[in-house]
Amino acid sequence: MERVERLRRESSASQTRKLGWRISLTLFCLASAILVVTLLATRLHSIDLSSLLLGIALATFCVVLFFLSKSLLLLREQQRETASALDSTEASLIESEERFRQMADNIQEIFWMIDAQTRKILYINPAYETITGRSRAALMLDPLSYEEIIHPDDRVQVLIKLDEATQTGDFDERFRIVSPDAESRWVWVRGFPVRDDNGRIRRLVGTALDITTQKQAQEEVARNLSLAESAWSEADAMRKATLALTQDLRMDNVLDTLLQSLLELVPYESAQILLLESDTRLFVAREAPRSDESKPAFKYPPTLDAVNFPFIQRLLVSQNGILLADTQQEQEWRALEGANQLCSWLGVPLIASHQTLGLLSLGHSAPDSFTEEHLRLAKSLAIPAAAAIQNARLYECAKIYGSELEKRTSDLQDAQSALQRFQSPRPS
Repeated sequence: MERVERLRRESSASQTRKLGWRISLTLFCLASAILVVTLLATRLHSIDLSSLLLGIALATFCVVLFFLSKSLLLLREQQRETASALDSTEASLIESEERFRQMADNIQEIFWMIDAQTRKILYINPAYETITGRSRAALMLDPLSYEEIIHPDDRVQVLIKLDEATQTGDFDERFRIVSPDAESRWVWVRGFPVRDDNGRIRRLVGTALDITTQKQAQEEVARNLSLAESAWSEADAMRKATLALTQDLRMDNVLDTLLQSLLELVPYESAQILLLESDTRLFVAREAPRSDESKPAFKYPPTLDAVNFPFIQRLLVSQNGILLADTQQEQEWRALEGANQLCSWLGVPLIASHQTLGLLSLGHSAPDSFTEEHLRLAKSLAIPAAAAIQNARLYECAKIYGSELEKRTSDLQDAQSALQRFQSPRPS
């Protein structure tokens, strides 16, 4: 409508200029005719002056009337053409505006328009209510209230970028908004400049697209990728640990390899491998040094009775791992001798062929140092570790039996040799 009014003003000014030009031309012709008649009257004294003047006046009047009639007809025709053009232009603009409103009212994106100087909202389509959960009427009453829907963690950065956009004309940001029920959603907002005849930015117009689903999908992909990488790293670590545990069947090598493999999976400060001697009695088969060498190492007794340590007793009975985030909060916790500084403790049983061989005891001086993930990794490593310890025991037993068999075979051969010497005929 503003454009139509401007066209009307320009058309009226153009018509006024043309009419003025025609009037000026008519007056000029009239003045010229009067001048000619005057000159002729001074030369022709025989002609009746009054009759001559009357004739000149009538001729002049006819000339003026002719030009005025023609000008009025031309002006009326131009007015009709201008009115028709304006009506056509106005109808076209109304139709364009209607198409724009239909498009803006039915698209899924927010279409917005703000003033570049005040940053107040000028127009917003109905998608604003669907995406933000707020009414357009409230926004129009407070044209700056859209700033409140931006997530507090993103608000300062977004408003700085918007202020820069009023100078540069470019706005392209992804950020979070907060609905009235405190639900966070992600939007992708883009803005473009509308400039005046002098090139100054008068308005910013743009769109806002709800990308919450897309963002969640990206986060899910990233999370799955991280889990896949973690699973691959875990599988590789388990493969290397299992291979190392089975390369050498000697018990010392198996125990040392187990502690080293545990350190790559669980960030412990101290670790012990306790093996069962009887139903409740255990001995410390191997102990890892503390990571902080400046502190004295714990001095554990070579043997202990699980009955005196409730959590160890519970672990042996349940055959399930135990994680204590803070031992200071556990009334039943009883530290091993020299291990009073342990705040986090993790215990995992060593089970092979449904038989408990012992347990892994891991400690840390800081609370909450171990997580459920560490417990899971330790339990996973305990499976091949228990099998390796059982194989090492069988290997040691086989070595003992082999040595005993070799000794008995040697004794038997010596006895057979002595018997043969005894039974051989004596020389005469």
